Amino acid sequence: MDARRMVMSSSMSRDYTFPIQWLELTESLVRAKQGDIAQIYSRCHVSPEILQHADALLNLNQFSELIQIIQEHLSVGEPRVIQILRHVPVTVHVMGMAAMTADTLGEAVDVGLRYFPLILSGFELHRENIGDKTHIQIRRYHDFGSPHNEILTELIAGSYSKIAFFTRGSWLSESGIGRTGMEVHFAHSSTEDIETFRSVLGISAQFGCAENQLIITRGILDQPLLTRNRTSHLTLDAMLAQRLKYALQQQSVTLQVRRLISELLSQGKLPDAVEIARLVTMSTRTLSRRLNAEGSNLNALIKEARIELAELLLISSNLPLSKIAQKLGYSETSVFSRAFKRVKGKAPSELRGHHVESSEH
Repeated sequence: MDARRMVMSSSMSRDYTFPIQWLELTESLVRAKQGDIAQIYSRCHVSPEILQHADALLNLNQFSELIQIIQEHLSVGEPRVIQILRHVPVTVHVMGMAAMTADTLGEAVDVGLRYFPLILSGFELHRENIGDKTHIQIRRYHDFGSPHNEILTELIAGSYSKIAFFTRGSWLSESGIGRTGMEVHFAHSSTEDIETFRSVLGISAQFGCAENQLIITRGILDQPLLTRNRTSHLTLDAMLAQRLKYALQQQSVTLQVRRLISELLSQGKLPDAVEIARLVTMSTRTLSRRLNAEGSNLNALIKEARIELAELLLISSNLPLSKIAQKLGYSETSVFSRAFKRVKGKAPSELRGHHVESSEH
């Protein structure tokens, strides 16, 4: 993540809120490790009574403190994400219940993508269908520090795998990428037991990759869930939609615009000022003024999103550079190559060549 984005992220830290369930998770883990429960509330400056309010939210400082407490109580010798997931039942949040009651795994994945902002601020998920696989990019816009960045990224992937175990075909190996039909690429390296990670979560994991992404064989998305319930799902989905609408209204304009740009690009649409302004119910002049006040501008946000999608397509698809350039709205391949090199420091062809060599090794 470049310095400009990190400065922007820090200036918008007030936007980041987290559901109270993170406090429940921390208490469960600390209790299992025979730790001091009272210390959790003392360090986060909250009262235990806050757990009686299901809609209560934690601020960024409180959440960061919880992740630090979790890190302090993790044991050596077992992958950290597995230790944490033991204390994260699928039903811990309304979103998990909505996913479980969906008809199919694909519908459950859609729930996760749509309502992810309610669970983990500072990260965003973006989907791109490439060939016979669905790629879900895990993008981070706030620096929680290491190893917290890495732990949270692994936790996102691991949470998706838990839903897959509720499909009728969950015990089958699909395309050789794990019995859940999922594969995950992490940009960070790992010194942990990767085989345990793979066997327990049912995910084929690779570390030290170009970016963080979850890859799902599209054929398994039609798998029905054993826990599906249409009536419950519709009720829960409506509840989440209201919560998401309110949460997004509280975000900075920059975060709202970034999310909309990525959504439009993933739908094959080229975002422009008029369309974005319409979606955030502002005039183009007001939108520009609000973004400038937050230290950002629309052109820079669009360029950033296009380059991020270009990087995914270069790594994960065999599309010719000309097709990628066309898909992202560049007039010529040479224009795309120059824009990409300015941001990433290397030409698109160099990135693709390096990825091929790494895969072969």
